[in-house]
Amino acid sequence: MMIIENVRVLHFSPGSVSEPMDIAIEGGKIAEVGKGLAAKHPKAERVSPGGYVSPGLVCSHNHFYSALARGLSVSIAPSKDFAQQLKNMWWLLDRALDEGIVRASGLAGAADAAMAGVTSVVDHHASPEFIEGSLDVLREGFDTVGLRGVLCYEATDRNGVPDGLAGVRENERFARKLDAERKAGGTALVDAAIGAHAPFTVGDETLAALSATCKATGRGLHIHVAEDKFDAVDSRYRFDKDICVRLDDAGLLGPKTILGHGLFLTQSEVELVNERDCFIAHNARSNMNNCVGYNDKIGQYKNAVLGTDGIGSDMIEEANFAFFKHHDAGGTRWMDSYLEMLQNGNRLLERYFPGKRLGRVEAGYEADLTFWDYDPPTPLESGNVAGHVAFGMSSRMVSSTMVAGKFIVQDRKPLFDARAIAATGRSETRRLWQRMEERK
Repeated sequence: MMIIENVRVLHFSPGSVSEPMDIAIEGGKIAEVGKGLAAKHPKAERVSPGGYVSPGLVCSHNHFYSALARGLSVSIAPSKDFAQQLKNMWWLLDRALDEGIVRASGLAGAADAAMAGVTSVVDHHASPEFIEGSLDVLREGFDTVGLRGVLCYEATDRNGVPDGLAGVRENERFARKLDAERKAGGTALVDAAIGAHAPFTVGDETLAALSATCKATGRGLHIHVAEDKFDAVDSRYRFDKDICVRLDDAGLLGPKTILGHGLFLTQSEVELVNERDCFIAHNARSNMNNCVGYNDKIGQYKNAVLGTDGIGSDMIEEANFAFFKHHDAGGTRWMDSYLEMLQNGNRLLERYFPGKRLGRVEAGYEADLTFWDYDPPTPLESGNVAGHVAFGMSSRMVSSTMVAGKFIVQDRKPLFDARAIAATGRSETRRLWQRMEERK
């Protein structure tokens, strides 16, 4: 047993701050929260970090394959719109990924998340020249760092239907491998979703295969939808259906479905997504970076979560951007709405990890925790948590990160070989640049 001594418990949504107390952790779970627990369990390991402890942060939509795109030094053709940007930049990058680069990307992405206080990442992977086995290689980053996550491969027909179906098979293979591990008594920190890129790159044959795989594995679809207006228009033009109607007709909308972006969904689609109890991932910084617009309907979803769409894993910064962009667009919602979206990531995880409770510092919940070295110059109280996050807190104040009762970062020191991960990333990035140049 471990006792975290004399810390203030901080919940972002609903906002609350406790008096100093102890947290008892055993078997990867929180066993008890209260005062005097160190005296009650004298033989337990004692840790006294000071400051605040919150539930671990969740990034509900990410692309670790983009972790090595930082400072990209490749000449990219000018793009007039988002479709050209995908073709000239991102589809060039993902075709250049091989096993070594995917491994380095996964390690770098997981390390970055852990240092930012993120305990779980829902990832959306693509590497068209390395499909089979790619999710195992990506998983190595999660396992090495000790991160919880939900992984998938984004099946797409943009390189041909055979590749689309190969992507579906990779999703199924990985999901069944995890099922076999758990049946044998394993306790994997990762689970599988069934991934697809976006409806405008997924034909009916691949869509049917995705549906069959979701049903066969009991998983949900993780897919981009209406990130750009082109996707919505294409669905109506080619299939005579709104995107979400097409997905629903294929049996792909349900309580484990994760829809990325959704900027150009209609009002009736919003209602359908809510009726089917799906999740929609809001990625404010990515939307701004890609100039695709603002999702002014995001507040209407009952299961809205926050993601980064590959722009790192700093969830405090992401929540702040989402809030400030909303205000910039003339909205009236307060920061607490975006902290609720951040908290909703835990409800998403619970659907993929049945039997586990996440997102509270209370007895019976998983010990996925973020520790904060925050010494505010103004009172931090239950009624003003949102204001402190918006105008004071940042990931620089994360002192430690714990997943399933184990520190993966402690006192600002990673308990994994961060220097080796960074060095490998730099080396593999050189190869990535070269491979991208070769594929133009």
